Amino acid sequence: MKLLKIFTLFFISFINGVLSTEETSVKCGACMLVVREFEKAIKAVDPKKMTTVGSFRVDPKGNQKGLVEIPFARSEAHLQDVLEEVCDKSKKYTQTIHPVTGKKTFIHEEIIVEYKRIPGMSNKLHSACIDFVDDNDAEIIKIMQKENEDSLRDLCHDKLGLCTSVDVSPFPDLTPSEEEMNTPAHDDLENDEL
Repeated sequence: MKLLKIFTLFFISFINGVLSTEETSVKCGACMLVVREFEKAIKAVDPKKMTTVGSFRVDPKGNQKGLVEIPFARSEAHLQDVLEEVCDKSKKYTQTIHPVTGKKTFIHEEIIVEYKRIPGMSNKLHSACIDFVDDNDAEIIKIMQKENEDSLRDLCHDKLGLCTSVDVSPFPDLTPSEEEMNTPAHDDLENDEL
């Protein structure tokens, strides 16, 4: 009888562990939303657009020293502007099932045309986003100022530990490849027999 109780407790704890990992946390979802929206905002800026940063002090001879031209897209001024409005984008995010991992995760609704949408989480995500930005604003700016191959993994998984490595798995690209676009559509209707 004791063995049955132990087995039952083990089984229940195992099931709880499995079930708790089937869904991305709202905090992780907020972090992923912020990084994705920052990357979108950075890509939307003309790469040739520059801004001047540094000391604007004038020496006794009337010269300014220490001024540097940097790309506007990753400037602190631009990133602060993005930070102020990033959580408003949560209304365009929904929960869906990741096609590779099978885990519920948060994604922009324009990406989930091919995926099953799970409605009803945008208010929780918005609140979590505001809390996330308030708690991590300096860290967000610091990470996003540097060009990085995988900002999502760096900030949300490696730096802050809010997401698992499974959570930050990229969604498969559903846009047809150039080869698929150039291949004529094969219509089997001509060869169909009635």
